[in-house]
Amino acid sequence: MTECSVPAKKSSSRLTIELILVVVVCTALGIVITPFSGIIIPGLESVIDTLLTITTNLIYLVGGGILLFGVLVVTIRFIQCKLQDPYQPSCVTRFLSGYLTLALEFFIGAEIIKTVVVRTYEEFTLLILVIISRGLFSLILYLERRWHGSAETE
Repeated sequence: MTECSVPAKKSSSRLTIELILVVVVCTALGIVITPFSGIIIPGLESVIDTLLTITTNLIYLVGGGILLFGVLVVTIRFIQCKLQDPYQPSCVTRFLSGYLTLALEFFIGAEIIKTVVVRTYEEFTLLILVIISRGLFSLILYLERRWHGSAETE
């Protein structure tokens, strides 16, 4: 088997530099506007909380969609494999673990965004425990993929 090697880039891409500049400008604006947010735009905090909640829910939906798509693909692949030869291993767990890992990354991202909206210590503690448990699940799935080989080797 040949491994795909990607040549290392020696310079940053233009998109990376533009994204860094956007983040720096937005951070600077946030630092400048935050003390005056109640005076300039009344109710800005509730608007931001609503937008973050909607964004979190959308990211959860994307993660759930990836998970559902992966389960459907793996189920179809399993049925096709078993119809051809019922005694041959189907090796679909490698594919499923990839979809599970990707969905968990989206769920963890949504949980991290949710930390901004959390108001009480109990909610924050629960959120940290959820992030840690999902991170451990992601690590276990990654180790399983490494142990059994990647899905591309089939």
